[in-house]
Amino acid sequence: MSDPYVLPETAAVLAGLAEQPGPHLADLSAADMRATYLQMGALFDVPAEAQVTTKDFEAVGCRMRAYFPGPAAAGPAILYMHGGGWVIGDLDTHNPFCSLLAAATGLRVVAVDYRMAPEHPFPAAHDDCLAAARFVAGSPAVLDAPVTGLAVAGDSAGGNLALYVASRLGSGVVAQLLIYPLVDCTSPERGSYKDFAEGFVLDRKLMDRFITDYLPNAADRAGPEASPVLHPLPADLAPAVIVTAGLDPLRDQGRDLAGRIAALGVETHLIEASGLIHGIATMRGAFPTADRIMRRAIKLFSETFQH
Repeated sequence: MSDPYVLPETAAVLAGLAEQPGPHLADLSAADMRATYLQMGALFDVPAEAQVTTKDFEAVGCRMRAYFPGPAAAGPAILYMHGGGWVIGDLDTHNPFCSLLAAATGLRVVAVDYRMAPEHPFPAAHDDCLAAARFVAGSPAVLDAPVTGLAVAGDSAGGNLALYVASRLGSGVVAQLLIYPLVDCTSPERGSYKDFAEGFVLDRKLMDRFITDYLPNAADRAGPEASPVLHPLPADLAPAVIVTAGLDPLRDQGRDLAGRIAALGVETHLIEASGLIHGIATMRGAFPTADRIMRRAIKLFSETFQH
């Protein structure tokens, strides 16, 4: 591989992180990994959108957070599934991005705090998100107004979960926003997974930890839930906006997924954030280019199902 294109803002962040002492994130306990991820958000993310109000509640065995960009009115709602390899991340790590999603679309957003590994291995997260989707689609009173359609969104492992929900619910989902989705858990020895195996924050060692924690049974890793890009996709998938990062081990998975969805004849948009790394949705304070790209992707996502 020739030297990849790296934006100056990316080079600055990578240099700063390289100077930090301490163990590799993958060598920490799950609790310490989660705490570190939350601290990274405090360092690199932007504040939540001030005009968006929130309401925390519990349903179908999960904590959830609803985002209201204004007074509730009948209309579509977006179900958001956070990233973090099914091991880290929570309502707080993705709070700024979910508030942006609500503000930019003008729609209610519901974030799901699904069960995580290693305490709750596969298929816990998948089961929780599907149950949450059905709950939200049912117009619960907690959302203050009827839900007339369900869109799904997620980043990384959350992108996998969003695609899973869309695959299971078919025409019950009106649009998908999949941000650098994890859709192949077989650790391929090729392409971006090999080229960016180390040195760009998300690396092979961390991916191995995530996959092992959530999918301790190796036979599950190539299955349609963990690795949907390796299997036929449903023909009734909703229109999709897929965002990839140019310096991401998962880049080629996202590209492949976009091609496969488009081949079904489904409206598909692929946006590649060249020169940027995995995780930029929750690091927008450090990556102004990523903030602009995310806003464009959200606008396009909204346009696919709001007319």
